[in-house]
Amino acid sequence: MPDVQPFLARLRPWVFVMTAALGSVGAHAALFGDDEARRAILDLRQLRAQDQAAHAALSAQVDQLKRSLLEMNGQVEQLRADLARQRGQEELLLRDVAELQRRLKDAQTAQEERLRQLEPQTVAVDGKTFKAMPDEKRVFEEALAHLRSADFAAGAAGLNKLLQAYPQTGYRESAWYWLGNAHYGLRAYKPAIQSFKKLADQAPDHARTPEALLSIGNCHLELKDNASARKVLEQLVKQYPQTEAAQAARDRLLTMPKGK
Repeated sequence: MPDVQPFLARLRPWVFVMTAALGSVGAHAALFGDDEARRAILDLRQLRAQDQAAHAALSAQVDQLKRSLLEMNGQVEQLRADLARQRGQEELLLRDVAELQRRLKDAQTAQEERLRQLEPQTVAVDGKTFKAMPDEKRVFEEALAHLRSADFAAGAAGLNKLLQAYPQTGYRESAWYWLGNAHYGLRAYKPAIQSFKKLADQAPDHARTPEALLSIGNCHLELKDNASARKVLEQLVKQYPQTEAAQAARDRLLTMPKGK
């Protein structure tokens, strides 16, 4: 077997040179890879910084939008409060206006009522139509109400008050008639005759005159004055023959004794 030691001895320097050469190439390759990585890292860092800046800017915009939204919400709430307050004021004004209108209407109604009390009214009593003041009408109607309830004294007082306050009243003839009835109810036959006679003498065409003559005859009968009663009843039959009062007078005459 040949001796290889001399050959190995000669090969060692070449192996060393080749190893050194290969090592230099690896180092150069490694150095080139680190630069690329650094640039990549720098690029990533730059992108990250840009992303963070964009995120920060976006966050700032979001915060600004939130603040703006809060401000707008506050303004909306303020507007709502102002609107509610305005509506409340409008409702108060409307109530005030309605109250003023009601008071004005009440005042106008009261004024019209007062004017009506001062203005004559057209009335119709016992077939007679005439103008009468409201107070005049009231006194007459109150007097009749007393008579209907058999309060003859109050009725007589009311009718006398009417005749004294309104001597030319259109109620005059009716007042004389009812005053005579009031006296008759009080058994004051002579005053009753006087009232009935005023009507018969001053208003012979009045609707109540035949009844007034009949009542005069009845008053004379109550006073036991049959002659005067007969005279009046005969006058009634002669002047108003077609009336119910005349028929009642005929019946009464038939039952009356002859003479005084």
